[in-house]
Amino acid sequence: MNKKLELILKTLVYNTLVPGGKWSSSAKNYQDFLQSRGIKLPFQLFYQYKYPDNMTPQKFEEALLTLVFVLTFNTMQIENPQAYVESIISETDKIVKNNPDVLPLSESEKSEIMHKICDPVKNLSDSDKVQLIDYIRQKSDTAVRQIGNLLYEVFELNPDLMDIDLNNVSFDDLIEILSGVSYGYAPIDIKYYIENKGNLEQIRKAQRKNEFVKLIGSEPHIFIHPDRIQIMLDEIKKQKMMQHNTERE
Repeated sequence: MNKKLELILKTLVYNTLVPGGKWSSSAKNYQDFLQSRGIKLPFQLFYQYKYPDNMTPQKFEEALLTLVFVLTFNTMQIENPQAYVESIISETDKIVKNNPDVLPLSESEKSEIMHKICDPVKNLSDSDKVQLIDYIRQKSDTAVRQIGNLLYEVFELNPDLMDIDLNNVSFDDLIEILSGVSYGYAPIDIKYYIENKGNLEQIRKAQRKNEFVKLIGSEPHIFIHPDRIQIMLDEIKKQKMMQHNTERE
């Protein structure tokens, strides 16, 4: 596998799977956002994990998402990327049609998706495409085992994760646990989500996002244990009141 094709694979992973189009921790981002508004929580919303081989959070997320990418890889992404993107947009349109609360993709968003998927491979020769597809397929042969190894190492390095019961979780759950770790979500929040994800409507209701928007202008964008949600809201109200009183003086 030459460096050119390795770079293309990395770009495809980044363009396809990275939330918001950038490597980031939404937990840390919201904690930093609150601090920029003068709000300091009595606990760390962002959990500082230890990662295998002393990886940075970004490198860990990159390694995990590469494994997810190769497991879900569709050869159309290389052979006919335009048709692949059109199928994604079509499926998204169906979801929007059946869920009125889901916002449709704008034309600019559709165009951006098309470019992100098509541009990295548009100049590849047929032989390069074959080589890239073969390489991705080879990586997929060991991806499940590597995800299992990652999970084991992360749990060993971070004992607080041991509270998560793995006896009845699915493989998708394992990936979501590792994703939560890469984003810096606290173990208590990951555990809450995994145990209750069967009722997403109830989880979303418990997040009380409208209250956050009203108080601070932005919702957390992550799932947080309801007990911590209550503490956060109480603390934000208290500190905003203190700020208000200080300004009046």
